Amino acid sequence: MKQQTWWAWWDSPKFTIDCVLANANRQLEADGCVLERIEGGCKLSTPDHLRTGDFVKVQLWLEGEDTFIDIRLAEVRRVHDHWVAVEMIQVSPNDRMRLKQFIDPPAAKDTEKPALLDHLLIRA
Repeated sequence: MKQQTWWAWWDSPKFTIDCVLANANRQLEADGCVLERIEGGCKLSTPDHLRTGDFVKVQLWLEGEDTFIDIRLAEVRRVHDHWVAVEMIQVSPNDRMRLKQFIDPPAAKDTEKPALLDHLLIRA
């Protein structure tokens, strides 16, 4: 019984970050907003409501794409001013591949190091 409660907690983080990928050179960076889940919907929130270790959902939009990358579970690693650093924990294989193809196109130079796929820095 406890395991079912545990999974329900993981499946429904209190906060969602909705953001657009802005830079993918050395580190994935995005601009967006923090949304807090409340009864009956969501309300706009600020990064200072997040704490290191909190779990969040992230909707990462890519330029020119109609659907977002659904990061079902990410852990907040750091909050500083309006910046939130998260580590992606749960992303579907399809969304991970879409993100990898977007930030590391076949025409990319071999001399450039690809951005880390599991870490995202968000200005909210």
